[in-house]
Amino acid sequence: MMTELVPTFVALAAMAIGIAVVGGLGADQIINTVIVDGSTELAAAFVAVFFGAALGAIIEQTGIAEEIVKSAAELGGDNAIVVSILLYLAVAVISTSISGLGAFIMIATIVFPIMVSIGFQRKVAAGIVLLGYGNGVMFNPANWVFYADVTGIDLQQVLVWALPTGLAALIAGLAYIGFQTRRGNIQATWATNAEDVGSTADEIEQQFESTVPTYALLAPVLPVLLVVAGSPVLPAFVVGILYAAITSKPGLRAFKNMKQTLNQVTYAFHEGISDAAPAIALMVAIGWLLQAVFAKPVAATMEPLLRLIIPQNMILYAAMFIVLAPLALYRGPLNLWGLGSGIIGVLAAIGINPALITTTAVSALRVQAPADPTNTHNAWTADEMEINVNDITKSILPFAWFTAGVGVIVSVYLFGL
Repeated sequence: MMTELVPTFVALAAMAIGIAVVGGLGADQIINTVIVDGSTELAAAFVAVFFGAALGAIIEQTGIAEEIVKSAAELGGDNAIVVSILLYLAVAVISTSISGLGAFIMIATIVFPIMVSIGFQRKVAAGIVLLGYGNGVMFNPANWVFYADVTGIDLQQVLVWALPTGLAALIAGLAYIGFQTRRGNIQATWATNAEDVGSTADEIEQQFESTVPTYALLAPVLPVLLVVAGSPVLPAFVVGILYAAITSKPGLRAFKNMKQTLNQVTYAFHEGISDAAPAIALMVAIGWLLQAVFAKPVAATMEPLLRLIIPQNMILYAAMFIVLAPLALYRGPLNLWGLGSGIIGVLAAIGINPALITTTAVSALRVQAPADPTNTHNAWTADEMEINVNDITKSILPFAWFTAGVGVIVSVYLFGL
């Protein structure tokens, strides 16, 4: 997977079957338990990702996402630092609901020209957007369902972990902006250089004349607020989708032209299927892998080795996983969207507190989400900004690592002590 010779889906599926064979599972168990049962292991997460993608699609279609970015740029005025902070927050808010590379591109193609036109170097502009994105996806309820499903923990346990860790991610993002500003990486390029990154900020404002009411901008975070308040995830997404479809049209237009509104909702669900497909495909392979590593013969074989590796002392445990957090990069052993789903599954199967090990792994994902060069959104950003993808990783890794470290500490405090 690191060398991109094998697609992630194929690698995970092959690993699941390979582990099952080496672990002593028979052909019948591999077919019925690993493949058949594993294919629906994360069914709840499939549906949550699909509904979340539908919300992201309707937020994009209605112009809510663009209006959030435009409002942030306007509120900042001529102050580049304020504009960058507000755009960071705008990207984070939108990222609580968007799904897929297309939605990320839509947001980034608006934000990047503004960032460059007010004086930020391309690498710094890329870092701010990616850190904002990584901050926002922490609060995507669809991701919460996936994390909870991996080891069967309660959704509330993920949510309690996410709130303080999300605050740490916000601090890290603001620190990155402050650090780059102090280093003089602002006002190094001006609006004339923004021509190579699409339209300038002024041109975007002229091209985009939104009729989206201000109250509609709540749509991306509404499901998050509802879940925090105790609502199940799927009804929260439905409320968010309907709220976006209705409030994005001034006055009573949504009700006066109900057919158009319902068609928009239907189209959003169609788009959601397309946007969610890559993630769902990975979840199928991850389900196979979880079934393989949770099998008793496999868990029994791995238990002696893993008990030697994983510290029982929680201070050493936290120190170990903080240091190793970058192993979430390149779909590595701490990446729940890669090899990590198998590792975490084995650790849960041998008796380590599932809530502890799951939130520890999700903490490591705080490095992966904004900084992994194998992410499609990182690769696209590097191409769009004409910089090396590894340079982006080097630029933001210390700040993403800080968030991961705080996440591990919160995980240990909540579930390890």
